[in-house]
Amino acid sequence: MDSILIETLKAGLQKSPNEPALVRHLADAYIAEERLNDAIALLQQCVLHHPDDSEAMQKLIDVMQNAGHKDVGVYQALQSAGSVKHNNAPEVSRVRGAKLKLVSTNSTEYDPTDDTHEQDDVIYLNDVAGMEAVKKRLTLSFLAPLKHPELSKQFGKKVSGGLLLYGPPGCGKTYIARALAGELGAKFINVGMADILDMYVGESERKLHDIFQTARRNAPCVLFFDELDALGHKRTNLKNSGMRTLVNQLLNEMDSVESNNKNVFVLGATNLPWDVDQALKRPGRFDRMVAVFPPDKVARKAIFEMNLSNTPVSGLSIDKLVDKTELYSGADIAHICQSAIENALEKSLELGQVKALDDKDFAAPLKEIKASALSWFESARNYALFANESGNFDELLEFIKAKKL
Repeated sequence: MDSILIETLKAGLQKSPNEPALVRHLADAYIAEERLNDAIALLQQCVLHHPDDSEAMQKLIDVMQNAGHKDVGVYQALQSAGSVKHNNAPEVSRVRGAKLKLVSTNSTEYDPTDDTHEQDDVIYLNDVAGMEAVKKRLTLSFLAPLKHPELSKQFGKKVSGGLLLYGPPGCGKTYIARALAGELGAKFINVGMADILDMYVGESERKLHDIFQTARRNAPCVLFFDELDALGHKRTNLKNSGMRTLVNQLLNEMDSVESNNKNVFVLGATNLPWDVDQALKRPGRFDRMVAVFPPDKVARKAIFEMNLSNTPVSGLSIDKLVDKTELYSGADIAHICQSAIENALEKSLELGQVKALDDKDFAAPLKEIKASALSWFESARNYALFANESGNFDELLEFIKAKKL
């Protein structure tokens, strides 16, 4: 039974790597079978990815002591130094409010009151560092009509709409969508392809309709379609008739021929806006396109501070790191920070004491990790220069020219 349990937990970790609860359960199973070295290796990885997980840290220390490991003192020191922060880094505050509902769309019956999909942290646009142009567009398009209904009524501004966020991967499109839901005080339905596609004819269209019906019943509500190009791909390029009818169904739902989409806000995000069907981008559907480019200096500094907020540092110049990471995505910066932390942790193990992070730990990661957005801009440049008849990519063209890409 212990072997079955271990294999089951290992399979779960393959789907959700470094999930703290799964790691702790698997470590307990290893300990029960006296596989202490396996438990130690597993817990070390967990502590590396989740340095604030005090339960995993204490379990690691206990197992290492039982196994007689001589470098257990390093982890005891790291545990005691867990609250040390960068001297110049402000506290990264997280605004907490009403719980944000994530409506389950994995079954034929959608229950928005289901607490199994709640998130404790609600984020707002103020939590998004930099990106002022994006936040201004979201405020004018979505927030202002909802917060000032009488003024919107006088100007004939409808309290609904669709907006397409596009840009390189890892630059915060999904995070911005969640922040908008927090500002609206709205339910947030994150729709993926797995929630819609079905092997039976007509079922995919029915599921999509049910999702929109759920949003209408629970307005105000934000419907978020990530990787929209996969769902709303150009019909001229689709050989599969089933996918063509699914795009048609999405067009019909956004037009709301039979239903009222008032207070239903539809957001899409894509890395490939040129692959999205042109009919989806016409007025009344995703009639506004907002570019989300790599974070600016203000945003990059905030991302570095957030990723290093619980890490012991010494003499680290975040401003220099910010200057060296222009055009790096938020995901790239997080990767750099984790690589630097791994370097410091390795040195700490060698020295037998805590070695605080400094500029030297970032030297190798900055050389090895390149800006992932550059390859995206290589493809995007052709569309911005030669396929911009409708003006959808004006923002992209301005950015390419300004950055001389």
